[in-house]
Amino acid sequence: MRIKRFRAKNMMEALKKVKAELGEEAVILDSGKVTEDGNSYYEVVAAIEEREDQLEPPSPSVQNFQELETADLESLKRDLLEIKKDIKLLLEKNKVKGEKYSYLFKEGVPEEIVQLLEEADKPIKDFLFEKLSQKGVCPFSKVQLFIGEPGVGKTTTIFKMAFWLRLKKNSKVMVLNSDNYKIGGKEQALRLSQLLEIPFSQIDWEDFEEKYKVFSKNFDYILIDTPSLGKKFSLYELTEIEQRFPFVRFHLVLRASENPKNLLNLWEEIKKLPIENITLTFLDKLYSGFSLFWILHPEFPFPSFASTGERIPEDFERLEYENFLRYLLKGTEKFLT
Repeated sequence: MRIKRFRAKNMMEALKKVKAELGEEAVILDSGKVTEDGNSYYEVVAAIEEREDQLEPPSPSVQNFQELETADLESLKRDLLEIKKDIKLLLEKNKVKGEKYSYLFKEGVPEEIVQLLEEADKPIKDFLFEKLSQKGVCPFSKVQLFIGEPGVGKTTTIFKMAFWLRLKKNSKVMVLNSDNYKIGGKEQALRLSQLLEIPFSQIDWEDFEEKYKVFSKNFDYILIDTPSLGKKFSLYELTEIEQRFPFVRFHLVLRASENPKNLLNLWEEIKKLPIENITLTFLDKLYSGFSLFWILHPEFPFPSFASTGERIPEDFERLEYENFLRYLLKGTEKFLT
């Protein structure tokens, strides 16, 4: 058996080194993060059974093995059998572990989440519920500014939520639109407001404060639509709104089927904003809950709502730990067995 230790800047690079040198049949014995001389590395210990034709010729010390006394020879054989048995058990245990974590990487689970799961060393259901519970419950403020990238379904989500608040909470809700860029955006919002009978108004940030004084007296919640995040509506504009209107809280709308790496990069850019809630859209398009594991990142707030289709209000729901866990576990049978 050949055992070797590999180090790299991240787990994916380490696994690639294992595959390149030891091949597809290599078994992961151990893995983790190590620090040496002030630098951090990901370390993987892997092994592979060597064929007889790959073994080196016996050394002189082995050739002289026959000179040992019979009693010593039998004792040595027993010891070797015990060692071989222990190694076999270790290989079987760590082969399963290594295959599972490799599978998670292939499914797009972020490296830091795989690392947390590996360090936890507990059943995945217990791990998921524990991480979700640590996030706590997000507040739901009176004035919410909805932000999101193009194509996430932000405008539809706002009206779904407005209708849900009216239906479930018996609340008075006002929808405001500050998007002057999207072609047909005003018409879409107006059509939804008429269809759902939700009060609606177009605003400009220059006169928002005056309108807010009036709206806040008559409505329980004020939901504000914005342009899609990009060059025309960037972090600079969001920061300016935060400074001018500190009572406004941000509500992030994310497409659940988006590449997790893109979502994590977006979060790094906007995490300093007062983001209070997250709504996940297109949850019905996911084939696997692994695509949602990025939400386990410690900095992300717990997602408050989920949109799972076009129907209103049937395809819109408030998320709790139990029902969100159901989405996380979707299509993960191979990993759980």
